[in-house]
Amino acid sequence: MTVPQTIFTALRSLVADRVYPAQFPQGDALPIWPSIRYTLVSSDAAPSLCGSDNEDADDCIYQLDIVAESWDNMRTLKGQVVTALQSTDPPCYRQSVIETYDADTRTHRAILDYRFQQSSGVV
Repeated sequence: MTVPQTIFTALRSLVADRVYPAQFPQGDALPIWPSIRYTLVSSDAAPSLCGSDNEDADDCIYQLDIVAESWDNMRTLKGQVVTALQSTDPPCYRQSVIETYDADTRTHRAILDYRFQQSSGVV
């Protein structure tokens, strides 16, 4: 399973399948909240696989944007995401967390960076 598939599978039940790659749905209306977006931030081959050209084996960092209409709902969902990603295959670990408010959409956001260890499997 690819990392995007792993993320979607682990988180989909938390937000009724509203887990999106790269961007939230675009259109005249705002997306339905809560929702989660995941974006590839970086990837690198493990030293033992350097030069393999196999992107599916690269260790990678994904940013997860957890968006909800209230601070309490965002914080609850953030905790559920952290729990859901504790036992993924490939394994991953959380690198950073930022919490913010978006005045344009009037939503609360948690931004989490996760490093997925596809090639080394070591967390």
